Amino acid sequence: MATLILLGMAAALVWAVSVYTYPFRPCRRCQGTGRKPGSTRRRFGPCNRCGGTGRTQRTGSRTAHRTVLSVRSELAKERQRKRDRNATDRATHPRRLEDR
Repeated sequence: MATLILLGMAAALVWAVSVYTYPFRPCRRCQGTGRKPGSTRRRFGPCNRCGGTGRTQRTGSRTAHRTVLSVRSELAKERQRKRDRNATDRATHPRRLEDR
């Protein structure tokens, strides 16, 4: 049972990394061409789903990127707090107060 849970977690991790690395996939409606289905050389129009790019966003890619961004911002805030604490500790050091 534990092996099955570990395999499921590993599969979820691999999927999350792939969604973060490759957030777009070919459009299903136009098969990645960017043209409307049924377009000819004379009658051409961009695909309504992808807007002519030929790519659409994969399910979960926006959530994966937002999660990574929030974790990175929290880590940056913590590093800044640590720098601020170190700066105030240096400013209120006893040797520095004696010099004044």
